[in-house]
Amino acid sequence: MNIALKTITFNHDTASASTSAMNIRRNKDFEVSIPEYDAAIPRTPAESCAAYAKLETTAQNVFVRTVFTGSGGGNPHFEVQALGGGVLGALDPQSIDFTGGATTKTVDFPLTHRNFAAIARQDVTWQWQFRDQGNPNWQSLVSTSHRIYVVLKVPPAPWTQTPADKRNPWTDLLDFSCVIATEAQSAGDAAELITKKVHTGYSLRYDIQSGAPRYGFVLTGSSLQLTNWINYVLKGNAPATPIFCNATAEQYKDFWIVNCYDCAASAALMAKLVGADSDYYFHSPFGYLNYVEPIGRGKCNNPFYQCQGGATAAVGPDDARTSFGNHAYQKLGGTKNYDACMREWLSPLAKFLLILVWFILLIISFGTINAKNLLLRAGGWLIDLTQADYNTRTIDTDQPFEAAAASGGTQALQTLNFSVT
Repeated sequence: MNIALKTITFNHDTASASTSAMNIRRNKDFEVSIPEYDAAIPRTPAESCAAYAKLETTAQNVFVRTVFTGSGGGNPHFEVQALGGGVLGALDPQSIDFTGGATTKTVDFPLTHRNFAAIARQDVTWQWQFRDQGNPNWQSLVSTSHRIYVVLKVPPAPWTQTPADKRNPWTDLLDFSCVIATEAQSAGDAAELITKKVHTGYSLRYDIQSGAPRYGFVLTGSSLQLTNWINYVLKGNAPATPIFCNATAEQYKDFWIVNCYDCAASAALMAKLVGADSDYYFHSPFGYLNYVEPIGRGKCNNPFYQCQGGATAAVGPDDARTSFGNHAYQKLGGTKNYDACMREWLSPLAKFLLILVWFILLIISFGTINAKNLLLRAGGWLIDLTQADYNTRTIDTDQPFEAAAASGGTQALQTLNFSVT
């Protein structure tokens, strides 16, 4: 008798992410086909994909559902296994019985050897093998390849697990978010990696004319233009026109010019996708800046210094200058601040001393004390900070006019959303 693997279904239960893969889609326009593998339909690993949540699958009997076909005469009793599998692990042998004239059989393979310990995006291959029951020799059946995503937990809103919803997690974004946060085992580590990547990993520059957004989200009720963010920023395909600061030294592609709303909304949405509770907060009024480094810019406390060079980015700390009427950043779990739009500016000497202290602590503790916060500070990162510490590092209130500009400033959680039209 001949045996063949017909289908593999990872997301076999759209109502649960505990024993099954999650509900995902490619983007706002296209779904992920189920079953994800079909021998009759050639698919790349990226098209034969599945996503799993570490929290929901912990200590659960996670399995994939397969369908095999049998044809011809001979022994109807088989065993099937699969080698390899990467984060999914190898599949232990399962019995398949085609007695009684059956030509198809559904078999569930437990993911007994999976490794969902950390965020991952991995292309895996299973080498399927079979043998007649009682025969010690395995024979090759087929190889199947799949793209597997692992996140910390089922992504919170605005992502959803409602079946066939356009806000099911997008693989177009998982392809970037899981790579950026790869090997992260905590929400804090994931949020840090994504915040840093948004700030330094792309061709983004702060809008020095008016600090205006490009991607649509500002406050509750607005929507991030996520498709454009993926295409223009993550994939680097920003259109050549329109041009920001046309015919000046600051001339640049307009869709690579951003403000704090763009940075906070995109970073929070990407962090949520990998299972971190990173939320968007709107801070108003904000006030005058200490020396910072806005995204893609250098030392600055006068953020709207315009295109023509009539003003300078960094003036005296108590000089008259432009300020932030408001600002946006992320909070992880509603407590610690993460800012993808700007970093604190520090002198080279200050950076050196912070790194030196970190190194001394590491040495005298024989590696048991890794004061990571010192390295973050040396890098100017506004990451994992209390609100009070964040305000001290970013807002200048030394002079009466500066203090007045920040007076009454409050931080308000906004409901993040993205466009699916």
